[in-house]
Formats: sequence, C-alpha cells, structure tokens
Amino acid sequence: MRLLINQIIDFWGLFGAFWYILAPVGLFFVFRLAWLGYVRGHFLSNIKWVLLEIQVTRDVAKSPKAMENIFAGLHGATRSIDLIHKYWEGIVLPWFSLEIVGDDNGVHFYIWTQEFFRRLVEAQVYAQYPSSEIRVVEDYTKLMPKDLPDDQWTLWGAELELTKPDAYPIRTYEEFTLEDISAKEEERKIDPLSSMVEFFGALKAGERCWVQVLIRPTGDAWKKEGDELMGQLMGKTTKAKKNFIQQIFSFINEVVSFFLPQPAQTIESPKKEDFGIFKLSPGQQDVIKAVEKNISKLGFETGIRWMYIARHDTFSFVGVSAINGIFKQFSSQSLNGFKLNAKTKTTSGYLGHIERFKNIIEDRKKSRIYRAYRMRSLFYPPFNQVKPFVLSSSELATVYHFPGTVVGAPAMTRVEAKKGTPPSNLPL
Repeated sequence: MRLLINQIIDFWGLFGAFWYILAPVGLFFVFRLAWLGYVRGHFLSNIKWVLLEIQVTRDVAKSPKAMENIFAGLHGATRSIDLIHKYWEGIVLPWFSLEIVGDDNGVHFYIWTQEFFRRLVEAQVYAQYPSSEIRVVEDYTKLMPKDLPDDQWTLWGAELELTKPDAYPIRTYEEFTLEDISAKEEERKIDPLSSMVEFFGALKAGERCWVQVLIRPTGDAWKKEGDELMGQLMGKTTKAKKNFIQQIFSFINEVVSFFLPQPAQTIESPKKEDFGIFKLSPGQQDVIKAVEKNISKLGFETGIRWMYIARHDTFSFVGVSAINGIFKQFSSQSLNGFKLNAKTKTTSGYLGHIERFKNIIEDRKKSRIYRAYRMRSLFYPPFNQVKPFVLSSSELATVYHFPGTVVGAPAMTRVEAKKGTPPSNLPL
C-alpha cells in the first residue's frame, strides 16, 4: 500500500514538473476522439438505409457456394479512406447486415444495406438466383416497442465469438455434404441451416427469433496472422514483435554497439532443414491444410448476435437452448467454433444471487442488445464494445445462405412461381 502511495506521489510530481508538455498531448487525443465521433455521426446520419427481403423459389437447387460468390461480389464495396475523408468528412467503411427472422408468420431472409449499394446487392443475388424476388420492406424491428423488456415482452440474447483465433475455420458447408455424392444430388445434401429454418417456422404467436450477421470487408492483415499461425503449428520460430519501449532500448543498444568494439562471433554452420511438417501427425497436417485453405479466401469482419423475444406468458427457455444449439453445429473440436460472449449474455453474472441487483443488471443487458440489434450497430459507436472477428467467404456462406429444396419447411416464405422473359415475337 505504501509503495502504491509513493508511486502516485511520484506521478503527480512528474506531472507537475512537465504539465505544460503532458497536458496538451492529452487534450489533443481527447479532442481527436470527440471530433472523430462528431464527423462520423454527421456522416452516418445522412445515409439512407433499405431493408431488402429475398425470396427464392421452391425448386432452387444450389449449394451455399452460390452465396459465397455473392459475398465475393459484396467484398468490392470496400474502399481506402485517407486522413481527409476520415477526419474531415467522417467517411467510414460500409457494412451489411444479414438477417434471418422467424415468427408465427414464417421465416424471412433480409439484407440491410445502404441505398447506394442496393443495386450491387440485387445484381449479385440475381446473378446466382435468377428466379428470386427482392423487394424493399418495412423494418420489422420498428413493429416492436422501441425498448425491451417491458410489461408485455421479454427477451434473451447474446453475441457470439470464436473459440480460437480467426484463421482457424469453423465447420463449413463442404463438410455437411454427404460423402460420395455428386453436386446434382441435392436431395441427399445436408443444409446447415435446416434446423434453424425448421425451428423458426414452428414458432407460436407471441414468439420471435432474430439472427443478425453484421459484415464488413477486411484486408489482408488476417491472412498474415494466419501465415504466422501456420508457422507456429509447423514448429517454426517466429520473432516476437517489440513494443514501443523495447524498440527504444533496441535502438540505444545498436548505437552503443556501433561505437564499442564487439567480441568476435563464431559463424555457425547453417542448420539443415528438418522438414517439420512431416513430423506432424495426420490430424495436425489436416489442421494446417484447413487454415491454409481458409485464409486463401476473402475475409469479412463479422459480428453475430441473436435474440429470442416472446411475451411473458409464452416465453420458454427452450427457444434459447434451441438457437444456442443451432450454432453449436458449426463447431469443430480440432478447428474453430462459436461460443456465447460472456459480456453480452443477458444474465446477471456474479451479482445474480443478489435479488436486488439481478433484475436491474439483466434488464440493462437486454435493453442494450435489443437497441444494438435495431440500430445494426457493431463497428462504430454506440454499440462497439465487442471486438468483431474475421470469417472467410465460405464460413459466411455456411452461416447465412438461402436454403434449397433440401429444406422443406412450409413456413419459409418462397416465390411460388418462376418469372420468365417475354417471347421475342410478342406484339407491341
């Protein structure tokens, strides 16, 4: 305790001696954050957003690979932002919200996007699903109260995070396909979203299930991290990154070494390559191959949140267990998977045994995740407390795609008939 007090006294003494240097630096960073928040808020407030509902035909026979191609097209929405655009105009990188909604009226698939990118989204969807229908609809979240829970409605929700670093892939749609079948045998394929669609289609009146996948194209930084991860798995030694203080001491050491004579160093003979990959077990080699395949694809910064909303008299914790179990199917013991983010779960945590605090904490968490969902906020304030993770295009296509004929849920909204082009000899 005395040591801590002495450290505080020393700090204030240092601040008192150099306040005219430290204070302007601190005020600069405070002003920078305030200004950045102001210009970003002004930029985002002027963006027009649209909610697109996508309906596919009943006889569509396409695997999630088609959705992967759509994500490859959406990756083109990224752009480079210089300092002027960032600090003067407040421009931010665009993002999309992929949503699956279930209630007593059926199961719906939505894409929430800027009006500017509407044509891009429609073109990519029509290119892969020519017979689909895309229409602008009213935001379904606005049909619910502005804030929950209230006297009629309650909810349980959470945001997800990965169990391992981003480079490890989750269980993708290729692994759900039965072995020794061709791509044309659609009826023998296993759709990873079938269980979600079936459960969402069986909801009763007064129940809602909302799933939101927020994505933003990312660069090659995650690929470099994946390369480093593969090197570690293969037993290669990697140089640890030095922090700012270590870099300063390293520079001083180099300067001193330049002026002082150094003892002669013996030249070591080069080590022979030990071919470390061949020393690994077959399972370890499969992991490295899976990581290498995953980081070779386009990446998206991603955040996933879900909620089970119901009236007080119809709320059942079975809905919570069902959605949590649905996301468990994407997990792999040797690779990656999803788990609930402890910070966002709508539970009271350590203070749950104190009844006076339990309801206050839980209601506050429920209100936060509900408002974050309605605002589609993740990458920027006010709901950016959770760090997004990176998923490849194939991983995203596994989590969000338009199910084909293998999913026969009658409650899923589909296009009843295909649209055909008019005959060329039609009189005008």
